[in-house]
Amino acid sequence: MLELLFLLLPIAAAYGWYMGHRSAKKDQEDISNKLSRDYVTGVNFLLSNQPDKAVDLFLDMLQKQEAENEIESASQFEAELTLGNLFRSRGEVDRALRIHQALDRSPNYSFEQKLLAKQQLARDFMTVGFFDRAENLYITLVDEPEFAEGALQQLAIIYQKTKEWKKAVNVAEKLAKIAPKEDNIELAHYYCEYALGLNAESKDKPIDILQQALKVAPNCVRASMLLAEAYMVRLDYQSAVKNFENILQQNAAYIGEVLPALKYCYQELNQLDNFELFLIKASQICRNSAVDLALADLIAEKDGSFAAQTKLYQQLNQNPSTFIFHRFIQYQIDNAEPGRAKDSLILLHKMVGERIKQGFDYRCINCGYQTHKLTWCCPSCRQWESIKPIRGIEHN
Repeated sequence: MLELLFLLLPIAAAYGWYMGHRSAKKDQEDISNKLSRDYVTGVNFLLSNQPDKAVDLFLDMLQKQEAENEIESASQFEAELTLGNLFRSRGEVDRALRIHQALDRSPNYSFEQKLLAKQQLARDFMTVGFFDRAENLYITLVDEPEFAEGALQQLAIIYQKTKEWKKAVNVAEKLAKIAPKEDNIELAHYYCEYALGLNAESKDKPIDILQQALKVAPNCVRASMLLAEAYMVRLDYQSAVKNFENILQQNAAYIGEVLPALKYCYQELNQLDNFELFLIKASQICRNSAVDLALADLIAEKDGSFAAQTKLYQQLNQNPSTFIFHRFIQYQIDNAEPGRAKDSLILLHKMVGERIKQGFDYRCINCGYQTHKLTWCCPSCRQWESIKPIRGIEHN
């Protein structure tokens, strides 16, 4: 609603000039009063949450002005530009396109005015999904200082939609120079996407690209994950461990995502004791069921299931968790004698398991979107690295 009010300000200005001009030329107070009443009526429609009626009324007023050629050039440009924006906001993009294209082609307007027309024309094309046409217009705006930042932002959106990650990296790098950020998470993920798409013949190497991602966004968890996986492919398990463990400092909520791979690296290095030390350290930083269960598995391998069961019992007393309880019941079933008690434990285990399946694993901290799969760009709000693990996690 507030946005629509601001959209209508140029109309109000042009219309105010129109009424004053008409009054000066003709002494027709009845016409002026009627027009004034129409404008007030339109504003009242907006304030009473009837935007469609308001838009219809203002469009009719503007069209009357245009028909009588009563608006000076500058005011007419603003009015027509806003008219096109109003059509786009109502979903009538074809009419918005015609208006903005006419403004862009008209010899009556200045270079600066045509830049504004190109900007709105590009937005029209974005709305209907003509990304190639929008791209061409935004590229022409990149060289204009007043339009460069917005044009680069829109180009990044286009290349993200079309999955042209090299182009996305290029425009995001330019954007970072004119609008620097301490932690450019969008650019970091563009690097990640670009690295994932590289083939063996490419002169760019995934590890170099991923290291650049961490340079522009040191807390990018995804870059650390991918970098560790790239080192695993090279059988450089020590470097892989370093990058996996870095996630604990970047965002401890994600550490459960990499524990199986981290354990594999430690096994290849014959350093499972160091893996146990890491799990103990992680459990002190955050309460994460995945960490507790991994530690229990390690204890079971070294000291047997009874020791693991004892550990889980201690964890349940200190920090109750459905996931830990589910595993604890499984240990009870494994040790129980056949009979009614064991059958009851099996039923309880099944019920708790069903309860676990009903919950979501991840949630966007920006918009609340929930999913069972880790997605790096939220499909709802389009924010990068805003979807985080939520199950069985409690930070100290």
